[in-house]
Amino acid sequence: MTDTEITGKHPHVHVVYEYGIDYRPHSSPFLRLIRPFSHPRVQSHINTTFDLDYNDEPADLVIIDRLWRPDVTLEFVQELVNRIHLKGAKIIYSLDDNFFDLVLENKGWPPMEFLPIVAFLLRQADGVLVTTPALRERLLEYNSNIFVLANQLDERLLVIRHPDEISPLVASNRIVIGYMGTITHDEDFLMVLPALKAIHQHYPGLIDVQVIGVVRSEETKKELHQISVRYIHPKPDENEYPLFMLWYTGNIRWDIAISPLRETPFTRCKSDIKFLDYAAIGAAGIFSQTLAYSSTVHHREDGWIAENSPQAWEEALETLIQDNPLRLKIARNAARYLYSERILAQRALDWVNIVERLI
Repeated sequence: MTDTEITGKHPHVHVVYEYGIDYRPHSSPFLRLIRPFSHPRVQSHINTTFDLDYNDEPADLVIIDRLWRPDVTLEFVQELVNRIHLKGAKIIYSLDDNFFDLVLENKGWPPMEFLPIVAFLLRQADGVLVTTPALRERLLEYNSNIFVLANQLDERLLVIRHPDEISPLVASNRIVIGYMGTITHDEDFLMVLPALKAIHQHYPGLIDVQVIGVVRSEETKKELHQISVRYIHPKPDENEYPLFMLWYTGNIRWDIAISPLRETPFTRCKSDIKFLDYAAIGAAGIFSQTLAYSSTVHHREDGWIAENSPQAWEEALETLIQDNPLRLKIARNAARYLYSERILAQRALDWVNIVERLI
């Protein structure tokens, strides 16, 4: 029996979240830690505090997030871990990306000197929290006590639509195809550009392509001029994750949403977060046939799984443009899955159970 069970007190979890040079949390800790642990259903079981650092306050468990701080060094994290251990708290290391393979693929970020930091935190942690079984397998050589907790959306940030109310855009006969993501997907977008060009030729004047983020390179933007891409941005004060999700789900209306993804050692460990994001706006999603999506998305039921070839992507787009009932079925089923399985109101006890197992 634990001290918490004897006293009847809720366990205290302290979250040391990853932040940028502006001292604000990145999107990942909002999604993975701050929103879940601040959810009322979790707070009824766990007392949680959040900060840039750990300042020796009493805690049963301290969660260290990803790369922690913009000026992180191995010395900084060693000192942080020592302070936590001196107070007798346990450590969870939260990681949602395969940094070890990302270094090799991204050619510059994260810097190689960050890898010993990640390895140290993995080895020092009493437990590790990851987003996918594939990431767990990749990290087992560093720590055998790894918990998989899939991404979930906070329903408090969603402009909720009942699945049966999802309908085609009725203002015109145009079909809106959207793509949303961080500005790291130039190569993924270029992979499906031939299919998008073909669709524009088949349906002249009837296809709109809208993009949120995704593209970094000016050269890629020049390539995309051929399909008249429209770039959409929230207001500057709506860029931070909570306000962004309210803006995104309240304003974006796409018939079809795409998530092309090259199959690499890094992407094999990625999560299905785009499936959830697209379900939240009532779009029918097309996803690359990669491990990130094939383990969740049911082909032609709540999404479309496409091989990474121009022909497969053209077929997917062509089918969903022409088959209105199928497109609506996919969108509605995805929304039903999201609200029944992957929102915090449904999954809060997953977080509670992990904390209880570690204390």
